[in-house]
Amino acid sequence: MSDVSSREFFLILIFNVLICKVTSDCVLSLNKDFSSPGPVFIKNGDFLEVNTANGNITMGRSEVVTVACPGHNRKVVLGTVTMPYDTMEAHCMVDKTFRVDRRILTFKEIKCNTQPWFTAQEYPETCHEHSSMIYHVGYKVKNSFHTIYEACFDKRLLRTHYVKHRLTPLSIYKQHGLTRPAFIDGNLFRGVKMNEIYKFNNQKTSLDAILGHSMSGHYLTKKQFLSRGHLAANADYPTSALIRATFHYVNSAPQWQRGNAGDWAALEESLRRRVNALNTTVIVYTGTHGIMTLPNRSGHMKEVYLHIDENNNPDVPVPMYYYKLVYDPIRKLAAVFITINSSFYNDKVLNSLVFCQDICEHNREFSWLKWRANDGTFSFCCDYKSFVEEVDYLPKLDVRGRFH
Repeated sequence: MSDVSSREFFLILIFNVLICKVTSDCVLSLNKDFSSPGPVFIKNGDFLEVNTANGNITMGRSEVVTVACPGHNRKVVLGTVTMPYDTMEAHCMVDKTFRVDRRILTFKEIKCNTQPWFTAQEYPETCHEHSSMIYHVGYKVKNSFHTIYEACFDKRLLRTHYVKHRLTPLSIYKQHGLTRPAFIDGNLFRGVKMNEIYKFNNQKTSLDAILGHSMSGHYLTKKQFLSRGHLAANADYPTSALIRATFHYVNSAPQWQRGNAGDWAALEESLRRRVNALNTTVIVYTGTHGIMTLPNRSGHMKEVYLHIDENNNPDVPVPMYYYKLVYDPIRKLAAVFITINSSFYNDKVLNSLVFCQDICEHNREFSWLKWRANDGTFSFCCDYKSFVEEVDYLPKLDVRGRFH
């Protein structure tokens, strides 16, 4: 063999090795290769996440992902066969092909017989001046509990003060086409049926009881009502099982719909894009603060609640503020974005409710955030120091500069 042909042979061999190496990976598309009901996927002790800039999930050949369908009578389904197990291991072979047990199948053929069951577990940790407890929401897989987000929850008032979750640069990607699930309340709400409380007729009854006969008609319409406002956004998570777990009432609070679909939605979307552009992972504390007030028939401002308990004590308060405290733990940067939860206040009242200098207003550093001016609500931004002077119950953070 000549020197030239030897070199050619060597180059061809190297090329084939590289091609083999590339094609030996498993490459999964969130919107082509994940089925429904989707299992919980655990890899190396953590939830399976997007790990490429184009929104795919890659795994090396022979890498293993745990496939779990936790909950009573939940089982893993392989193709058309329901297995007798709720947890199995899937081994990457090539491209979209996996080996599970002794079966060879595409990743899309792996699913659950019904939706996996998520739970909220109380932790021995208090919050909000020791009046509330920390709860972790997630899935129990192989006797290990995997947390998706944490919540500081007051069982007496049935109020979530804040939820803590992680937002990554690749949180802009998620599985689409999923049926929107119903919220669940688990066992945290003292038997109060939260689904009933949010019904339109109950909102009318509650507002009339607080403000006076037929006063609810001044506020409630088919387009303006109190919705179940997500704290940790469902769109911040990639796969169906993680998205479903955001639909727990502990991850919500009463939010006027115009704000929910307006400034709040704009903030959630803008923040995902900003974190992606910065290529940094942040911790987000999303919370509620204060209790919204409305004038009764005599013009006196009354706090608004959605429920009265058996002892005639109000609970499920409608918050005055929604906020997101965004913290970059690597660079020690933070900023807080706040929405006043009302479209009924005049400018004088709104100005009185702003408790810090608005760092977003006329500031090019925050040009990535576009509030929706036509939603009727008012939003502003605080630096960390000013915010914690007003909201002093969050965990103390080491902040040395401004996130923007």
